[in-house]
Amino acid sequence: MQKNTMFNWLSKKSLHDEDKIDSIHSNQIATNNDDGAVELEDSINEFILNYDFTYNNQADLIERYREIASYNEVDFAVEDIVNEAVTFGDDDEAPVTIDLSKIDEADLSEKIKDVVYEKWDKIADILDLNSTIHRRFKDFYVDGRLSYQKVVDKNQVAKNGLLDIIELDPRYVTKYRNIQYSKQTNTIEDVLEYFIYNENIQDDTAKNTKKGSDAQFKEALKLDKDAITYITSGMKDSKTGYAISWLHKAVKPANQLRMMENALVVYRISRAPERRVFYVDVTGLTKSKAEQYMKNLKANYRNRMSYDPESGSFKDSRHLQTMQEDYWLPRNSGTGKGTEVSTLAGGSNLGDIEDVTYFLKRLYKALNIPVSRLESDSIVSLGRDTEISRDELKFGKFVSKVKKRFNMMFLDLIKTELILTRVMTVQEWNKIKTKIRFIYSQDMYLEEQKKFEMLRDRLEILRDLNEYVDKYYSHDFIRREILKQTDEEIDEQDKLIEEEKKSKKYEPPEDESGGF
Repeated sequence: MQKNTMFNWLSKKSLHDEDKIDSIHSNQIATNNDDGAVELEDSINEFILNYDFTYNNQADLIERYREIASYNEVDFAVEDIVNEAVTFGDDDEAPVTIDLSKIDEADLSEKIKDVVYEKWDKIADILDLNSTIHRRFKDFYVDGRLSYQKVVDKNQVAKNGLLDIIELDPRYVTKYRNIQYSKQTNTIEDVLEYFIYNENIQDDTAKNTKKGSDAQFKEALKLDKDAITYITSGMKDSKTGYAISWLHKAVKPANQLRMMENALVVYRISRAPERRVFYVDVTGLTKSKAEQYMKNLKANYRNRMSYDPESGSFKDSRHLQTMQEDYWLPRNSGTGKGTEVSTLAGGSNLGDIEDVTYFLKRLYKALNIPVSRLESDSIVSLGRDTEISRDELKFGKFVSKVKKRFNMMFLDLIKTELILTRVMTVQEWNKIKTKIRFIYSQDMYLEEQKKFEMLRDRLEILRDLNEYVDKYYSHDFIRREILKQTDEEIDEQDKLIEEEKKSKKYEPPEDESGGF
């Protein structure tokens, strides 16, 4: 196996706090495993270890998610989720921006903040977020993971930082965690993490076809954990431990819905037309002669041509009895009835699709989509709403949760860029990383409506509390708790109010009586 040493020239403290992260406590018996990494115990020989079984299973899992996402109903729901999370405002507005306003100047000076903003603009340009943010978020939601290779120039890393960020197919990337236990105390002595990149994924047909041939396969690469940005949904399968997608619980209802739709079509075709039932009198004929007599009658009366919807042409199907053809039944005149031709009525309730609607609702619940969005007459209210449905509220929280996981990719990339270019140390990064926010562009009109609604409600509360100001509530409480003004906004508004009072620019003109 070829060993990738792209980041090996870096010291351990360049991207990680060795004292905090790489150290193993003397009584530690387990590790955090919310990233879907494959855990291996004790030391291993990387040249003889077989990764095919585990890796192929995870790849098959992603293939299943992508297959489910191609269904019309699932694709519609996924697009609804992605559009709720990522929208585009004005043409010049970035879809995602970084926000450092929550970081105190004691932890990060204004000068360094400006550098961080510049580094973020660089990463956004490399990723081309203006054009690819929608696709990247959708791939992350469907696959349940994303992986990027960080490309650097080791000769000028402090000057150039990240040169490129290459998106890798998550089917080919597997994270491994080698845990080495102490045999005496059964506690962890060391934890080694790395990635295996392997494109040698073949289905059974391809393997059998190329077996014994001269087909060349790429060697699997072992990559340092710092060379890959690897983010998962944070969920994992309780049986296998693999990282799973948000589509995992929608696989079963999606397949059930598809099966019900196919069954519905077959039932419509088979039961919609009326068919004839021929009761043929075979009295006096032996069994073999009766069978031959029935076959001859069928051949004479059977439809000889059938329509092929695939090619749009008619073809001869005289030897095939379809589900729409007549029934031929032998009858003995001894029963009191001779030859008879009757009609078999078509199916009833052909317009009933309650069973399909049931599975569609189950699918939408599995996808966390409000069922109310299934209604064709549902509208988006742009006026003032006094309440919001509980399903829509849960949907908004769900989308926010997915966005938080997606933001971990941005955090890892900006962290790598800042540390490689020596803008800050790992310890400094650990102080500010929880205070970094990413602001997503939203629909301008809807956002304005939301802000006006919130401001109107606050002003109504302010009018109700007006008589209690200076008696039970202070002005500072009103500004901070009711109007939700920050310290910066309070200082800014105070300055503007004083300037306006001095300039008398907004004072109303005096009336003829000398009043206002």
